[in-house]
Amino acid sequence: MKRHITITVWFSALILSGCITDYEVKGIKGLNTILVVDGFITDDESVITLNSSVDLMNDDPVSSTCIDDADVSVECDDGTIFKAKAPELESGSRNGRYVIRTGKLNPECKYRLKIEIDENGSRSEYCSGFSYPIETPEIDSVFWTKEDNGLPVRIHVATHAPDHTVMYYRWSYREDWEIVSEAFLEPYPEYCWNEDKNREVLVASAEKTVSGRTIEVITEISPHNRKLERLYRITVNQNAISKKAYDYYANIIKNADRTGSIFAPIPSELRGNIACTTDPKNPVIGYVDVSTTTRNHLYISYWDGAFEYRVSECEVIAFKVNSETGVVIPDEFVDFYVVYKIEYIIGTKIPTDFEIILESCVDCTYFGTTRKPENWPNDH
Repeated sequence: MKRHITITVWFSALILSGCITDYEVKGIKGLNTILVVDGFITDDESVITLNSSVDLMNDDPVSSTCIDDADVSVECDDGTIFKAKAPELESGSRNGRYVIRTGKLNPECKYRLKIEIDENGSRSEYCSGFSYPIETPEIDSVFWTKEDNGLPVRIHVATHAPDHTVMYYRWSYREDWEIVSEAFLEPYPEYCWNEDKNREVLVASAEKTVSGRTIEVITEISPHNRKLERLYRITVNQNAISKKAYDYYANIIKNADRTGSIFAPIPSELRGNIACTTDPKNPVIGYVDVSTTTRNHLYISYWDGAFEYRVSECEVIAFKVNSETGVVIPDEFVDFYVVYKIEYIIGTKIPTDFEIILESCVDCTYFGTTRKPENWPNDH
C-alpha cells in the first residue's frame, strides 16, 4: 500500500504563505534564531524561500519572519555559480523568496544550494549537499471527481515512472479562476481573475505499488466555491525526490504529531541536508533536492457540472425618490451599496424611483483583480 503524506503543520504554513506565522516552541533553549529553508534546485528557474524564527529564549509563542537580505546561489561542481536575481520590490520586500535561473541542468554534474547571511555581526554560510539531478517523469494526468451533490470537488494527479526509476514525488500547484460580476454597471469591471497556491507540502511514495503508478488527491474545493463558478485552472508542478527527502518530510509530520511542535526537540533526521559550514552548531531546517520539473494543468468550466448554485446576496432594493433631497441612499446602505438604476418621469429628467445593489455585485475587484492570468483561454 503506497504511503501518502499531506503535511499541514506550521512548517508548511511558514514556508509557503505569509512570513509572520505563530508557532509554539518547546525544547530549544539558548538560541536566537533558527533558519528554515524550502525549495528545489530545478531546471530553468529555482525558487528558494528563507525564513527565520525569532525570540527563542523564552517559552512564549513566537513568530517567524522572512529573510530578505541573504545572498543565495546554486553552485555546480564544475565551478559554475548561479546567483539569485535581484527581486522586483513592488512592496519593498521579496517575502523571503529567491529566484535563481539555472537553465537546463546537466545530468553529469552535481548541484548544491549556498546561502550567506549576516547573523549577530558575522557572516554565516549554509550549504546543502551536492546532488545529481533526478529526472522527473511526466505527469500522466490531472483530473477531478465529485461523488455526489454537496460533496467537494477533488483534484487528482496521476503519475508513474517507467521501470520504477522514480518512487517518490512532491507536488505544488497554482490555481487561477475567472470572476464575473453578478450585475453589470458602468464603469465597474465585469471580468476579474484571482489566483492562489498550495499551502501544504504534498509528497507521496509509489514504493509499495506493483506498477509504480500513484494517484493522489492534491486538493479539494467546495462545489459552492467561487473558484468553480465560471472557469478554473490548476497548474500542477511535479518533482521527483530522493528517498532521503521523502523520509525527511515523513519525519517532519511524525515529529509534529508526536510532540505538537517541530522543535520538541529536533531529531537529527529532521535537520535535512543543509548545514552551517561556518558554525555546525547553528540549527537549520530544510531539505533541498535537485530534480527536473514536469507540469500539467486542468481546466474546469461552469458547463462541466462541478459548480453548484449558491445563494446570491445580490438583491436589488427599490426606493422612492425623496422629492426634496433627490436620490439619496439611506445611511444604513451608504457604505456598501451603489445606485443601480433610476427611473424618470417620461419625457423629463425628474427621477421617480431608484434601485440600489451591493457594490460587490457590480465590481468584481472585490474578489480579484483585472489582471488576466498568462495564457488564459478566452478574450474577456
